This record gives sequence, C-alpha cells and structure tokens, in this order.
Amino acid sequence: MPAQQQIDREVFLNRLRESGLCSAEQLAEVYELAAATDRGRILAKMLVERGILTRFQAELLLAGRTEGFVLGQYRILDEIGRGGMGRVFKAEHQTMHRIVALKVLANNLTKSERNRQLFQREVRAAARLIHPNIVTAYDANQSGDRHYLVMEFVDGPNLQELVFERGPLPVGQACDFIRQAALGLQCAADLGMVHRDIKPANLLLQRTGNQYVVKILDFGLARLHEPSPEGRQSAGHDSIPAAEQAVMGTPDYLSPEQAKNLHNVDIRSDLYSLGCTLYYLLAGQVPFSGGTSLEKLVRHASEQAPFVHLLRPEVPIEVSAIVARLMAKDPEQRFQTPMELVKALEPFSDPAGDLPTLAALQTNGESPWASLLDDDPQAAHSTLPPQQTALTPISTGVTPNRLAHILKPKTQRRSLVESLLRLVTPFHKKWWIVAAVAGALLLGFLLGALALIIALKK
Repeated sequence: MPAQQQIDREVFLNRLRESGLCSAEQLAEVYELAAATDRGRILAKMLVERGILTRFQAELLLAGRTEGFVLGQYRILDEIGRGGMGRVFKAEHQTMHRIVALKVLANNLTKSERNRQLFQREVRAAARLIHPNIVTAYDANQSGDRHYLVMEFVDGPNLQELVFERGPLPVGQACDFIRQAALGLQCAADLGMVHRDIKPANLLLQRTGNQYVVKILDFGLARLHEPSPEGRQSAGHDSIPAAEQAVMGTPDYLSPEQAKNLHNVDIRSDLYSLGCTLYYLLAGQVPFSGGTSLEKLVRHASEQAPFVHLLRPEVPIEVSAIVARLMAKDPEQRFQTPMELVKALEPFSDPAGDLPTLAALQTNGESPWASLLDDDPQAAHSTLPPQQTALTPISTGVTPNRLAHILKPKTQRRSLVESLLRLVTPFHKKWWIVAAVAGALLLGFLLGALALIIALKK
C-alpha cells in the first residue's frame, strides 16, 4: 500500500481558510488545535473528531480542493448519492442550521435547454407535493451555472437496503410500510400526478419516536394529468417530451401498460409497482428475477408471479390476495385508487418493530439516496441478500377460487376467478402470448429509440 503524501500544516490551513468552511470563531479553535502538530493530515483528523469538519470535507481539503464547499446558502457536508444526472449532497443551511439534501444537476447537463426544462419540470412537480409520506422539497435555486433542488434529508435506510440486510420483513411491518406509501401516492393522485418509478429503493424510512415513517423519494419521472372525478388521472396533457417516450422506470417493478405506452399510465400503474414492492418485502425477492430487462417486461405482461403465501406460508391468504390484485395485468382488476389499498391493508398493518439506523446498514458504502440520480434501469433488485436463497413455491391447498373470493366484491368474483385460473395455466401452452407480447415490447423499444435519435439530431 503506497504511503500517504505528507501535507504541511500551513498548506492545509491555507486551504481551509480559502474554502470558507469555518467561521472566525471556528478558525480560532482550529489555530489552537494546530499548535499540537505540524502535519496537515493529523490536524484534519483532529478537526473531524471535534466536529469542525466532516470526513468528506477533510478528504477534499487534503486532496487540494478549496472551492465548491458552499452552494448558495448551504454548506456541503457529504456526498450521499450520484448518477448520470448529477449528485445529491447532505448540506446545512448556514443561517438556520437545518440539515437538507441538495440535488445538484451535473454541469454538463445544464448546457442543454432541454435538460434545464426537465429539471424545472421536476422542481414544479416537487413543489406541489406536501405530505408526511413524501420527501418534502423546500427550495430550488441556481448558483452560477449550478442548478439545485433543496429537499428534506431523511437519515434512514430505503426498503431495498432493509430487505437486503435483514431478509423478508414481518408481515405487519411490510403491510404498514406499503400502507404509508399508498397514503403518499393518494396525495399525488389528488394533484393529478403519477410517480412512475415506485420501487423499494425509492421508499425511505424516517424514525419518528417509536414509529417509522415511509417517505417516497424522487418524483423526477412524474407525469402530470388532470384529476378525474373518480380520483384517478384523466388522459390529459402529458408534459414529457416525445423523445422520452421510451420505457422509463425499473423493469423489476414496471407495470405492463407503462412498458407498452408511457402515455396510457395512471395511478393504477403506480399501484402495480407498489404491489411488486410489497411482494419484494414479503418474499425477499422480486416477482420475476433473472433475465434481461426485455425478458422481465415480457413476464410482467404475460406471467402470473407465484402467490406470496405459497412462497412464505405465514403470509395470510388475504394479504396474498391483496398482492395478487395489485399485480393484476388489467388495470381495471386492480385497486382503483391508493386509498382503496390503504383500507385493505389496515387490518394487517403493524407498525411495531425495531429497525437499524442508516449507519448500521451502510456497510457497503451505499446510500439510501443513491437511486435519486441513478440513470441505470438495471438496479440490483434481483440479487438476494447474502446467505439467502430463492424461495420455492409450496403447496398449501389454497385454490385460485379462494384467493379470488377476497380480491373483488361479490358482483365481480366470477370473472376474476376465471382470470386467475387463466393466469395460473402453464405458459408453455400459451407460447404465442409470450411471443406476441415480446414483439410488442420490442417494437415499443425501437420506436422509443428512434424518437430519441430524431430529437437529439434536432
């Protein structure tokens, strides 16, 4: 291992002064501590231990960085996420001392008028969403050529991390987390918005007393509609440019209709994704693991995932039925609003239970905010936690008819029973369905890619 470069104390002090990280009062304390050593690295370590600098700040100063520590009124404390669109920082307001998350658009992207418009669209969407179960947006601003969004900082793990570290969650806890997420989605639905990328990595946990509050992260893909009288979204104006109409979202949690046509999604698409998320929390695995993105999309559109109670016998048949209804291929067969789901999950929700802190889960250097700017749809949701094997369906003697009995009101049970029976028919007898769906999805990919190429040439 190569030896670390020695840095003179005075060199480090000069960098610290130029950075603007310390107040005059703090600098006085720094000079007192500096008398104890002539080495910059030792002084940096002492300042971190005293809480004057964060480790992130100290490492950048030691590397020669003297600028970029302050953005507007915010002092950068740490980097908590990065992706193709930019970075997310933990920061502190210099006057109010409030800890926030700053989403900073990458400099190379701000040169494009289209990207600036997309960022402004996200800012406007975030400003409308005020709900305990949605990460709050406080402000949006520009400092020089740097555009940023100021958000609530949530110091807790996301649900993907939680399952990865602990395996499947207790049934009551999983139901409570999804119930809370549905409350947040109802707020978005009331404002005519669809998230379009609901997944465990976008659901953060914030501890409040003895309770854990779920916070929905990243409405950056949000589609705006006009709310309909039924509480869903009508097919109103879509603010997303034509070049973006290729498949967006995460294949492990993407609804069949969103994979086929981005224009035709409403809040029920988010409910499908929420059903896949509940499946993951209960089973410890995604509904359709393995394969390419296209293969996963085909399976979401054409296959019935194994019922959760067959994978995990302690899951009540009623909860398994709720998951199956959420993941129905036909949106008309799902819950029609998030509030319907809230009411269905309430009898099975149990907020009790202890969870680890964020620091306890961050053993691999990952951050719960990492997905916020992640432009790679191949998230690691298909990977099972260490020392955990894929669950195999078991026989419990439960028929599709009994499952369907609690999926829909009596007037609709017969048709749903028939649908469930069709869904569980072996798909080797329906190879033509899979082929047709694969062809449709492939055509959608090609058309989306063509639109993107044309838009970029313009």
